[in-house]
Amino acid sequence: MEPAGARVIVAFDGAAVGESSTVAFDALAARERLSFGLLGATQGAYSVRQTLLDMTQGSRLSRSGYDPGTPPALALAGRRIAAWDAAVRRARSAPAPIVPGLLASSVPGGAAYVGTPSGSNVQAVVAADRRGRVAGVSLGAESDLARRARAMLVRHRLVVVNVPDSRVARDQLDRLVRRRDPAHALLVIATPPRSRAPQLLPVGAAGVGERAPGLLRSRTARRDGLVTGIDVLPTVLTHLRLPVPRTVHGRPITVVPGRDVAYVRALERRLRAVYPRRYPAAAWVLGALLFAAIAGNAVLGRRRTLRGCGLGLLWLPSVALLTAALEPSRHVELLIVGPGSIALGFLTDRLLAWPRAPALPGLVGAGAYVADLAFGSPLIVRSLLGPNPRFGARFYGIGNELEAVLPVLALVGIAGAAGAALRSRRLAAAFAATMLVLGAAVGAGRLGADVGGVITIGAGGAAATVASLPGGPSRRAVLLACAIPLLAVAALAAIDLLTGGDSHFSSTVLGADDPAALWDVVERRTTLAAQAFARGLMPLATLAAAAAVFAGIRRRRALLRGLEHHPAWAAALAGGVAAGIVGSLANDSGPVLLVLGTVGLGAAMLYLRGGAGADSEPKPAAEGGV
Repeated sequence: MEPAGARVIVAFDGAAVGESSTVAFDALAARERLSFGLLGATQGAYSVRQTLLDMTQGSRLSRSGYDPGTPPALALAGRRIAAWDAAVRRARSAPAPIVPGLLASSVPGGAAYVGTPSGSNVQAVVAADRRGRVAGVSLGAESDLARRARAMLVRHRLVVVNVPDSRVARDQLDRLVRRRDPAHALLVIATPPRSRAPQLLPVGAAGVGERAPGLLRSRTARRDGLVTGIDVLPTVLTHLRLPVPRTVHGRPITVVPGRDVAYVRALERRLRAVYPRRYPAAAWVLGALLFAAIAGNAVLGRRRTLRGCGLGLLWLPSVALLTAALEPSRHVELLIVGPGSIALGFLTDRLLAWPRAPALPGLVGAGAYVADLAFGSPLIVRSLLGPNPRFGARFYGIGNELEAVLPVLALVGIAGAAGAALRSRRLAAAFAATMLVLGAAVGAGRLGADVGGVITIGAGGAAATVASLPGGPSRRAVLLACAIPLLAVAALAAIDLLTGGDSHFSSTVLGADDPAALWDVVERRTTLAAQAFARGLMPLATLAAAAAVFAGIRRRRALLRGLEHHPAWAAALAGGVAAGIVGSLANDSGPVLLVLGTVGLGAAMLYLRGGAGADSEPKPAAEGGV
């Protein structure tokens, strides 16, 4: 008997479990009837059980948002998932609405599971309802998987199938693909491997979009060939024409024309390389700085060395974007990012007089990132400073590192370009306009979709603008500056509503239907910020950054000596400090922004102290010049 009406099979393909991800990739890519892509497994730390729970929830957090952080040992026991109650209690500890089993509970009659008697059959978690019960279970021979799955489809609208890693089982999966009813949808996901490394799982689908196979896409990831685990729930319910619960943050999977497996392979290869290169790249930058400090001091003198090193650090974000475009080998990328950035700094100092040189790395860097955001951030996500979709927190836009650095780049870029311009409304307008463009690119739902970044940039831009006004800041200007971050968020809301940005901000804040939902957002961000502060060496780094900022404010007259005819620099530094402090309070990464923002300001100060009293421009520009 053939099942009538819309049905969905979610199959887990066990090909090459525990082996190279390339083998699993090839196994799914070879099924040409399926649209193809990669599935972001979890947010933050990866585990098999969390991957499966997230699929049932349609929403997710990093492990640090749960208590305890590690999911319980889930396994199929009869028609119930063992340790399910512990998973529910853990979900209730999260500072956000998390509902394990929401998927199967949203399907009338529940879901069924088809597998074999061997193993824990943990994949049955995806078929469990909110009480941890599976409506139907069929455990039998591998050679009978396809028949048993179709039999379950007669009684259940959603069937989860576990396909072991064997030739017989793979033949059964191929049979399900070939004999799929046009009214049915099929999702084939590589079985989550037992690994500690972040995962992008190969995934195939049929019946969820275009008739011809193409690349998978969702509005969660906003990138061709990339979807997430939390997209499974809304995809299933949308195909079954069932309502999607409001607590769900995932979006239905769709298909874009063109099954470009080579593109997906290149994306996966680059994203897999980014994280392992980050710390070596930082070490190469530090090594290049040390070498430049020693050799430069001996050959070029202290002042030129300070200027070159400071400019080299300011070039680093732009160089990271360049290597994302080039995708070089590991050693070539480390050479470009480390010695290459510092060498570029010394070259810039050679070409441009003090204190104008930061205009080049500042404006080029900020402009390049705004341009990339406008095109969907294809390079940002591939860069060493990008959010790295393998970790599942962001698939487009900027991450915490860039959120702290970009305001500093833009501010020092304007200060360098302003030269000896006096405080004026024109100078204030230059700061305001630049930060407005940057904030719009970072915050708009169709571009960066980062509300925390809007607040950070708004605070930095407001402080720099007020400090640039002739006659010093008035009480009215200070009050307006304090209100600008809130006004920026309101503007972001308007942009998202008008353009249909569908950002996380839109769904969690603008779409909240009661104050409790808003409080959940605030509580979650506060909890994550506190946990970020307590992680590793972050407490020490935060205290060091705070001490540096405090000392800089107290000794600002000494630090700015020689810049009396360059007031734009005082405004830029004030804006950078404001951005770092406010950003650390407004983001779920908390002190990370203060630390990285302070590093960026430190690079600017290295450059400025290398030129004070030596190469300054003695004559100020006319009133109002920029």
